[in-house]
Amino acid sequence: MILGIGVDAVSIDRVKKLSQRALEKMFSPSELEEYSKLEKAHEDVRSQFLASRFAVKEAYSKARGTGFNGLVIPNEITTAKEKDGRPYIILSGITLDNAPRAVIHLSLTHEQPLAIAMVVLESDDSGDSDGTL
Repeated sequence: MILGIGVDAVSIDRVKKLSQRALEKMFSPSELEEYSKLEKAHEDVRSQFLASRFAVKEAYSKARGTGFNGLVIPNEITTAKEKDGRPYIILSGITLDNAPRAVIHLSLTHEQPLAIAMVVLESDDSGDSDGTL
């Protein structure tokens, strides 16, 4: 059963202006580490990385139906990649503690001028979930 769907689009150019403080507030330590490895990459590549990761955070909060409300915190939502490049979400902290028992499906893309993410939360079928968030 589908528990929630969220979609978000972020302007790639908008993230070029983020301060270090904003980066630390929005992105997890592992995302910031991956971003720092792009230090020598073209500015557009670095911006696409940040915009797509932020779109994932927004899409997840929309799938939850909560937005960023103190129980869903941006830097506790990490986008990681499987060996084959497929993205997935790792939750931590308060965000994990308050997450429904769900399988998280993620798709993301970027094409100037936007990065777009879609998140679907699906009941994990363990029998423990009553379908409510």
